[in-house]
Amino acid sequence: MDHVTDSLLVGDADDASDHDAVRAAGVTVVFSLTHDSPATPARGYRVVDHPLVDGPRNDADAFAAAADALQSLLADGECVLVHCSAGASRSVAVAAAALALVDDVPADEALATVCAARDVSGPHPALADRARAYVAARRDRHA
Repeated sequence: MDHVTDSLLVGDADDASDHDAVRAAGVTVVFSLTHDSPATPARGYRVVDHPLVDGPRNDADAFAAAADALQSLLADGECVLVHCSAGASRSVAVAAAALALVDDVPADEALATVCAARDVSGPHPALADRARAYVAARRDRHA
């Protein structure tokens, strides 16, 4: 798992299943974008599920629901580990979408920030586009 900010980490399914490492990183919420969430931990943090699929088959509303939930957790001061299977595509796109709004930066800047923090980053182009569209729509709604 890799720190993007003090309160936002991105990782893969193995990272999310390493309960000791999650607790040691100070994570308060594991945010799962897979269809197979890690086992519920005994103590120390909770798991939030927003399953998505990799690639272009995600519904805009499902992506927005995940990004909205993540943005809310970050705004509430939670320390969140966002994960998908490989920690390279879904998790990067959703983390960047939420980060763009929390930090009030352009979507491409947030994508670059997340990708720089996570060496294996490679969000599917459709998911990167979904992140950009999400950020634009949320900003238009508040303009």
